[in-house]
Amino acid sequence: MGGKLLRWFAVGLLAGIILGSLAAVVLASFIDLPAVEALTTYQPPAATVVKARDGSVIGSFAAEKRLPVSFEQIPKVFRDAVLAVEDANFYRHPGVDPSGVARAFLRNVLSLSKAQGGSTITQQLARNVGIVSREKKLIRKLKEILLAIEIEQKFSKDQIFTLYANQVNFGHGVYGVEAAARFYFGKSASALTLAEAALLAGLPQRPADLSPLDHPQRALRRRNHVLQRMLEEGMIDRPTYEKAIAEPLGASPHFDRETSAAYFLEEVRRLLESSLGTELLLEGGLTAETTLDPALQQLAEESLREGLVELQKRLGWPGALRNVKEEGIVNLATFRHPSWPYLRWRTGELAYALVLEVSSEHAKLLIGNRQARLELAEARWTKRSSLFSLVKPGDLVLVRLKEVPAPPGTVTVSLEAEPKVEGALVVLDNRTGAILALVGGFDFNRSQFDRAIQAKRQVGSAFKPMVYAAAYEAGYSPADTIFDAPVLLPDEQGLPTYCPLNYYRKYYGMVTLRFAVEHSLNASAVKLQQMVSGERVIDLARRLGVREELRPYPSMALGSFELPVVTTAAAYAAFANGGMAVEPYFLLRVRDSQGKTLLEQRPQVRQALSQQVAYMMTHTLTGVVQRGTAAKAASLPGHLAGKTGTTDAYTDAWFIGYSPRITCAVWVGRDKKEPIGRRMTGAEAALPTWIRFMQAYLQRLPEAIRSEDFPLPPSGVTLIPVDPRTGLRATPDCGDNVILEAVPEDKLPPACSAQAHRIAELPWEQQLRYYTFKPGEPLTTPEAIAVAAAKASEKDQ
Repeated sequence: MGGKLLRWFAVGLLAGIILGSLAAVVLASFIDLPAVEALTTYQPPAATVVKARDGSVIGSFAAEKRLPVSFEQIPKVFRDAVLAVEDANFYRHPGVDPSGVARAFLRNVLSLSKAQGGSTITQQLARNVGIVSREKKLIRKLKEILLAIEIEQKFSKDQIFTLYANQVNFGHGVYGVEAAARFYFGKSASALTLAEAALLAGLPQRPADLSPLDHPQRALRRRNHVLQRMLEEGMIDRPTYEKAIAEPLGASPHFDRETSAAYFLEEVRRLLESSLGTELLLEGGLTAETTLDPALQQLAEESLREGLVELQKRLGWPGALRNVKEEGIVNLATFRHPSWPYLRWRTGELAYALVLEVSSEHAKLLIGNRQARLELAEARWTKRSSLFSLVKPGDLVLVRLKEVPAPPGTVTVSLEAEPKVEGALVVLDNRTGAILALVGGFDFNRSQFDRAIQAKRQVGSAFKPMVYAAAYEAGYSPADTIFDAPVLLPDEQGLPTYCPLNYYRKYYGMVTLRFAVEHSLNASAVKLQQMVSGERVIDLARRLGVREELRPYPSMALGSFELPVVTTAAAYAAFANGGMAVEPYFLLRVRDSQGKTLLEQRPQVRQALSQQVAYMMTHTLTGVVQRGTAAKAASLPGHLAGKTGTTDAYTDAWFIGYSPRITCAVWVGRDKKEPIGRRMTGAEAALPTWIRFMQAYLQRLPEAIRSEDFPLPPSGVTLIPVDPRTGLRATPDCGDNVILEAVPEDKLPPACSAQAHRIAELPWEQQLRYYTFKPGEPLTTPEAIAVAAAKASEKDQ
């Protein structure tokens, strides 16, 4: 009896809905409805896609992660799954499904809830695109019904489904079936299997509550319900159904942002947001083409990370990065580090690990969703005899993957040093200034501050090449001599109290400008700046792209001011580029969703130095690598030039070097202006990272490119054999101690002699009586010698 009443009630309700729908058409003229025509030009918010120079996608920016597709690109298996669970009569009803509303009403009455809405896909589209609100009010529902009927009159079923499939929310900030397929399964929607399509089709009902990442059991039940509905609707047969429900969920997060390009992408985001606005950046479906070389970027990231880890190990065990128990996390198994989804499970990879349990000989760790084991033997470099003295439960530590068995096997690791120091690395194309790689720190998740572009650090001795280039412009040559000895110069108040000391607290007397550059002699650089004038050095620095404030104090020659890493790289690139200065840039062009170019950047190149000066500077800087402060890099293949940079208190360490094609600048230091460590010069702290990068870069090049040399001397410059100690033209008396020196054709040095050799071998104090000071060259006085001795004694204590 009750069943018959229920059926008659349903029939009556259905008839009422039909009559109501007819009445709704009449009421439409009296209700203020939004314009359905807006759907004609509607474009769902789409992500801005960032591409590398080879066209590969390196990241995206979006308020809603979405990749719109056409109807033909939506697989039938997904369409069937959606129709089965959401709107089986979609291709038969006029926008409103009376039987669906009846079923939902009855279920709500019987369950005393409002769980079932009975909305068709067309009605859901009206809500999802914002034509009507989501408020649960009768007037809203009526508007929704009227709009659905009108939408069906103006758009085809396929068009409506396409709009729905591109708009619907799949959770985790992912919208649209294409973005959902890529996020959950790492594949395009066209490649979805039946089980995968059923999982996605079930998510829009309650994306957060049904997430396969957060609630896998709920997601599994929902997926199987979708498959059941497909079976009931005759879309699949029983064997296909049985096979599909037996499959695991198979969902995991797939990210489109490479951590190795994180700092670079952040610079792209800042530029686009400031130029085009936030809304267009996050919703405009833009395509940003950049200068990034993915292979070089990976090398740069790995080189800096490994270099900083190795440096920290030399400095000593720094302790754990943090302890999450002290941050209030009680259940350690629930902790998730933001880097874990990006982790490549391969031998040698660096990873963050959470300490779960510790004994004297081994520790149990958590990495992602896997267990790991650390043995004391893999931490011997710390010189500790027990793991108790190194870590405790809750510590987050850096490890290296040693053995990575198939899941769920336990991963074995070695302990590494989480660097307390930071660093930056920039790679430029010498000819254009295009930024090919950029790393702004050890770990973007640890600190998003970009030390390559945003930071300004004391440049130290890395500024000296600009002093010497200014001297070459003034008529000096690398073979000219200067007297490396103590001098007293004006300080910032104009008093003669400034006395530059050389790094090793010793002086060399008569030296060539080449020798002074190769061995980074402070006294010689300061004296040379005085000889050519600080104003002339500043003018040259400006031409090379230095915009920061510079003052012509004697200490400027030693880089007492601060520069961004990218600026120093660009200045050196001009030496490699025949004197043509470049403006660093990282964005090629930005196109909107229709292909129209909104922004475009082209190389900005200008002649800043003569070819003669640029060649002599490059020829001088090759000596730094061959036999100077960067001699550790002498074994690298290829032709290389560069300069170390060290600040007085070891707060900043640099190496900027270049090949004929690229310039690579490395900076190492601490975010707070504190010493890196004792004797941590550019050669000790920064050069190893540069060598690591350049070695990998050169190895990947064809032999013809790897052996490419710098250009031949331009007209006006010639190469002649000279004695490197005296700077004089070589004679048979010089023996094998001869180099080829680049000098102006009109300034050939005289021939060397036995007398010149004898003077060069004297202690610098005894050389004074044989040396003729050049015009403007500061003199060495007894007062200066006394001050230098006192300062050296004070600094070495």
